[in-house]
Amino acid sequence: MQTIKVCDVSKNYGDVQALQQVNLELARGKIYGLLGRNGAGKSTLLKIIAERIKPSSGRVLYDGTPTLDDVTSREIYFSEPENTLPEMMKVKDFCYYTSQFYPRFNLDEALQLLKEFGINEKKRLNQLSTGYYAIVRSIVALQTRAGFIFMDEPTLGHDAVNRELLYDEILRIYREEQNTIVLSTHLIDEVSNLLEEVILLDHGRIILEDSLEGVMDTHSYISGLSEPVRQIAGMYTVIDKKEDLGFTTLLVKKSKDAPAAPALPSGINVSQAGLQDIFIAYCKNQDK
Repeated sequence: MQTIKVCDVSKNYGDVQALQQVNLELARGKIYGLLGRNGAGKSTLLKIIAERIKPSSGRVLYDGTPTLDDVTSREIYFSEPENTLPEMMKVKDFCYYTSQFYPRFNLDEALQLLKEFGINEKKRLNQLSTGYYAIVRSIVALQTRAGFIFMDEPTLGHDAVNRELLYDEILRIYREEQNTIVLSTHLIDEVSNLLEEVILLDHGRIILEDSLEGVMDTHSYISGLSEPVRQIAGMYTVIDKKEDLGFTTLLVKKSKDAPAAPALPSGINVSQAGLQDIFIAYCKNQDK
């Protein structure tokens, strides 16, 4: 499988519209960051793509086909934070069970990784802490080596050391398999070095979609005395604005094909915006 295309997908839960006409194409061989606040619709979107739930309208195409079959279903793995497995199942049995469905699953490597993370493979899933359960499901997800791996809050409950170890493992599997990994997380700055593509979802809509390079190249802070900043603000799309005692800071977006900007007035400072700052500004903008 090379592409997954989400076409005008909406999802309603009673009067609540979790997704609103979402259009998205995921290509093979990239790491995506699916970013959004709690309740933005991230988990709902992933569940629809993985055929865990059905959309209220719209459809998902897998290499142009509207449903998964026995072969293509093995090219998708969805790891979710909720424990949907039998609570009495042992960790090693979870690994073995998954290996029977995913032919490229490396069982020996999975068990070795569990040891490296300090997890007893003989423990039952209901005996694991939130952090250890998240590690187990992340190891299993990556070891499926599926063409499209969807990881919903993969570092939930992890300490800083284990998060870094997991990020290293994500990159290792990606380099070996050249598959697609979609990370849905709130630890935005931590994962930014892993990402190639960014999808920002808010109130059930995609409000920003671009390569990470494109996002970082087109967004920046402009700051200085309020009047000079006001004079140049029209050259950009203003995402966020902060004013304090005659001093103004703007988070701006410039068009990719815009001509080179003229020299800025003296006293105007331009600085790089972090991905998390950009994320927060867009979400605040949606609330206005």
